[in-house]
Amino acid sequence: MPEPRSPFFKRVLKSPKFGIATTLLLAALAIWRVAAFTEEWGLERLRRTGEARITLHTASLLDTLEKYRHIPYILARDTRIRSLLKGDLAPVHVNPHLDDFALAAETLIFVMDKTGQTVATSNWRTAENLMGINFAFRPYFQDALQGKSGSYYAVGVKTRKPGFFISYPVLETGRLLGVVVVKVDLGKLQEGWRESGETLIVSDAGGVLFLSSRPEWQYRSLRPLPEDTVDRLRKVQYLDQPLTPLAITRQPAIGGNIMQLEGSSYLEQSRQLLDYGWRIHSLSDLAPVAAGVRLAMAVTATVVLALLLILLYLRERRQKLQSRREAREAEAIRQLNERLQEEIAQHKETVSTLRITQAELIQAGKLAALGRMSAAIAHELNQPVTAIRTFIASCRIFLDRQQPDMVAENLLLIDRLTERMTGITGQLKTFARKNKGRRVPVDLRDVVDHVVAFFTPQLEQQTVALALELPEKGVAMVLADELQLEQVMNNLLRNSLDAMKDGSRKNLRISLTTTNHSIILCCRDSGAGITEEAKALLFDPFFTTKDIGLGLGLGLSISYGIIQEMGGTIKAENHSEGGALFTLQLPLATTFPTTENTGNPGS
Repeated sequence: MPEPRSPFFKRVLKSPKFGIATTLLLAALAIWRVAAFTEEWGLERLRRTGEARITLHTASLLDTLEKYRHIPYILARDTRIRSLLKGDLAPVHVNPHLDDFALAAETLIFVMDKTGQTVATSNWRTAENLMGINFAFRPYFQDALQGKSGSYYAVGVKTRKPGFFISYPVLETGRLLGVVVVKVDLGKLQEGWRESGETLIVSDAGGVLFLSSRPEWQYRSLRPLPEDTVDRLRKVQYLDQPLTPLAITRQPAIGGNIMQLEGSSYLEQSRQLLDYGWRIHSLSDLAPVAAGVRLAMAVTATVVLALLLILLYLRERRQKLQSRREAREAEAIRQLNERLQEEIAQHKETVSTLRITQAELIQAGKLAALGRMSAAIAHELNQPVTAIRTFIASCRIFLDRQQPDMVAENLLLIDRLTERMTGITGQLKTFARKNKGRRVPVDLRDVVDHVVAFFTPQLEQQTVALALELPEKGVAMVLADELQLEQVMNNLLRNSLDAMKDGSRKNLRISLTTTNHSIILCCRDSGAGITEEAKALLFDPFFTTKDIGLGLGLGLSISYGIIQEMGGTIKAENHSEGGALFTLQLPLATTFPTTENTGNPGS
């Protein structure tokens, strides 16, 4: 069972401050849970929207890049360009042709020989003319030298304008004649991103942002780059761009990363463009999510405040009703107290009368008990007195016949009867005062033999079939007072004979068995058994089922006390085949302490 709460704890629970603190805590938990749910819901909605947007922009970027890839492939098979690269045609005849293509495709087209020298260009009329410039250092040229198409994003050396370069080798019977290059301007794509309000960036394998809807982020890096890498990229790809790292922190989240960039928070979702070695990043601003969280918290706080006000109103109303009810109860209690005082006065008068009557009843009960006890003692002593008279008469006859042995035997029996009379009159003493007998080793078999020998005439008179199951002498040894044990056995046998007195079948079985540490004595008769009512009172003093004058009702009570004093147990039950079964269990003398016992069985 749980321990009772301390008075201090009860006072704390009933304190108004505790109730207010608990309510505020619950309100704070409700607001926090709503805020967390709103944030999760807003992030999930933002993630789904971001997934759709990045899928759309990835497809748009790939379409933009791929729709120009066929142009260098077609021009690499143009007869005029082949004649130019073989030296059969002057550039002046090829440049207008390239210009037409460039105007139609809105690109920049130029042709390099196998050394990387530009020999024809579509911007031959402008100040940014590429004629004579060598681009052998560009990766797209190196790819074409290996006989494959190349692509590369870089800032133009002469034009200083960024673009996506697509190259294709011009081959004739497996021999490289030169390279055709198309430069695609992606500025319109970035402008479309800015106009749509999207925050998109594209980074290369080194983490440099070369495409961005935010111009201030272009040509910045996602992470710090080594100085030699920065120098190389400035010379080969991004010329004199800063390539400084952005102030970025990332925190993993479901469906992306929470990115802190330039003082703003974004949900970052990205896709890898494997064919180009790029990664496109979609950044969804978290400000709307934060605003939604604040709104949800404000609404929740308002609802909680309204509920608190309602609860306070109901609490105040309940307290008023309770005060009125307590006032009515106080008046009812006052009236009840007045009636109670009257009843107490009547009760005192009744108690006084009852005490007088009780004293008279007790006196009458004492006299009645004394009469029953006197009759019972007289009856109990009458049997041995009659037997003594009989034995004395026999002694006279045996003396006349000169049979001193029989006289001695009768005298021994008379001595035992006087001891029995002494035991009967001593029952009341045993019941009323402590026993001071000394315990010595006693063979329980000898005790059984003596008591059975004493009861032999009565057993024969009532035609009782006696069955004994006893061990050898010296086995069933206990530390006890022999006279007390005989008194216990005498009570058991007398009760068994009384139980079988009116029965047609009279069987009595006494058995002694030993275990490692104890001796068990069983006494079973074939009488009517023990009633359920008698079981509970069997060992109580002055309880008897016999008629007045046939017993004091102390035998089993004294026996119970004696056995308990010896460290044993006694119990009574009905046998399954009929009759009563008394079981005594006593410790063996080898396991019982050999000390004097001055205790008593108790009443």
